[in-house]
Amino acid sequence: MLKSEEPGTPFAPAALQRFGAVAVGVLSISSASILIRLTGMQAETIAFWRLSLSTLVLAPMILRQPKEWLSWARIKGFTWSGLFLALHFIFWIQSLMVLPVALSTAVVSTHPLLLAFYGRYWHKDRFSRSMIAGLVFTALGLAILPLTTSLSSTQTAGIFDAMLGSVFAGLYLLSGQYNRQYLTATQYSFGTYFMASLILLAVNFTNPNPLGPLNVRLFILYGLMAVIPTLGGHTTFNWLLRFMPARHVSMAMIGEIPGSALLAWAVLHQIPPWTMWISLCLLTLGIVMTLSAATQPVGA
Repeated sequence: MLKSEEPGTPFAPAALQRFGAVAVGVLSISSASILIRLTGMQAETIAFWRLSLSTLVLAPMILRQPKEWLSWARIKGFTWSGLFLALHFIFWIQSLMVLPVALSTAVVSTHPLLLAFYGRYWHKDRFSRSMIAGLVFTALGLAILPLTTSLSSTQTAGIFDAMLGSVFAGLYLLSGQYNRQYLTATQYSFGTYFMASLILLAVNFTNPNPLGPLNVRLFILYGLMAVIPTLGGHTTFNWLLRFMPARHVSMAMIGEIPGSALLAWAVLHQIPPWTMWISLCLLTLGIVMTLSAATQPVGA
């Protein structure tokens, strides 16, 4: 699916390849919220099994590679990325368990706005007209979505959890953009998922019933999470981080909102109100306009 690359090589994917990777990544991560809701387990338990199984799948490919790519500096990078990813999952999954899927996913997907303003004021990045228009439509879509649902006190806390999940998602993408310049997507994903699994394992053992219960149904759901949204989704976006700015990859991930909303309608029978459809249309338009600004790869 994705052409492999080695650190330091001049390979850069064509625009069609990048758009294809975005489509695969968005379709894959859209399944995550549904699979998570079907488990009904604690956030740290779901996140641990999802990432540890993904690590096991990637392990055979890593074991065949020379060990020169691994160093203490790389381990430090994996630790930070793994910490951000683990915290993103914990807070987002907690939110997902008390909020409608579309609302939780929309709030946790505000990280493109955070990254855009980080780049603008920290790195003095210039926005193209397409990028500005995409950000405006995305902000409008995100602003409308919470107005479609009346919230209880528990759901208000869920909104706060989703916002924290968004912050850590942004930090995870920024960390990935830096580390991916020196590592292949497989190396970076394996190291990050492994460190996140260790962190989540420690968190799980603070619970009365760590890592459990585990039965055939749950194991199948965890396996599907590892293969589809993690390897098919997150790993694909990790590949893109070497060729697109983190803010563009972040915008592409917003495609999870309409995708998960449609799946929640079909599987969980969560029927979105008409105002939510307006929001989803604005978000989709914002994604398309932002991606149109990403015509040139960064890094090689």
